[in-house]
Amino acid sequence: MNRILSVLALVSLGACGTPELDVPETATIRPRLTFTVSSELGLTAARDLTVDGAGNVFVFDYDDYVIHKFDPSGVPLAKFGGPEGEDAGFTHLMAIRAVGDSLLALDAGSVSVFDLSGQLRSRRALADTIVCDLPRLHPDGQWAGEWIIEETAEKALTHRNSDGLEQSRVAAYALSELFPGVEPGGMFFINPTQARSYVYDFLPDGRLVWAVSDETQVHVKHDGQDNAIFSTDGSALPFPPDEIQAMRERQASLSPPLFMNVPEEYQLIQHLLVDESGEIWLYVVSLEKSGFLRLSDRGEEIEFHGVEADFDLPRARVTAAGGRLYFLVGGEDGTRIYVAGRP
Repeated sequence: MNRILSVLALVSLGACGTPELDVPETATIRPRLTFTVSSELGLTAARDLTVDGAGNVFVFDYDDYVIHKFDPSGVPLAKFGGPEGEDAGFTHLMAIRAVGDSLLALDAGSVSVFDLSGQLRSRRALADTIVCDLPRLHPDGQWAGEWIIEETAEKALTHRNSDGLEQSRVAAYALSELFPGVEPGGMFFINPTQARSYVYDFLPDGRLVWAVSDETQVHVKHDGQDNAIFSTDGSALPFPPDEIQAMRERQASLSPPLFMNVPEEYQLIQHLLVDESGEIWLYVVSLEKSGFLRLSDRGEEIEFHGVEADFDLPRARVTAAGGRLYFLVGGEDGTRIYVAGRP
């Protein structure tokens, strides 16, 4: 039976400011390498991270669904979870979040609550079983994630409550927009960071903030109402011609049911996250400028920060905790955790 095969982009978000991204640039963000985890420890496909109140870092591995706990300097403290069949194992672990003295773990068909040492406190089956790409969890258990709907050949942003029931299909688009000729059940490849994606996170009060990576508009979804709180103009960076040519050659070598998109521009928005104070952080890549734009929860521009990083920031997983930004970077040489103080 054919299935849709995809390599999804990480959350992505837009070029912002006013029409020319003219928000004044203040302090530069310089993530520093805090620790590296050798692949010999089993963390070979790091997927998501969260940080507790003491600064301990939790990361889970996408190959075996094991959750690793490290102290702030990278000393291993615990490992728990694992594949289905093991004690407290998972079917398809998708996201984790530290909340007070607990760790929430979202699986494809359940949500688990662990204490911070890794002991399972409870596990509850969800009403629906779906696999989403890089969901974001709110402390009350509601969550949102990108979802490839095979039956209709669509990419969607779904918002679900703590029982897994869909509260809203926030946004969706037909994959035929990227892949003319693709049909439900087909197979396709999406350039990992350069296809249209949704980026999203939750405000502390539970409202969902979201955007589309190729648009410079930010929305807030709450109680069935969707409001645009920020919008501006931004010019996308063009892809290098040699990279476009290489992708076209690969595209030409494929035939249905295999499809591949060839992007000509980078996505305007690469990350969206919300910190504890409710400020919204957008990582913007545009002709005008690139860096983090900070917005209030009402969409008011606060500051723009350039970034100096020695890793591929669009491919990192980014979260905010304790007044800092944390960056999870995977690679053949191991998993690296970078931290930057909030300017």
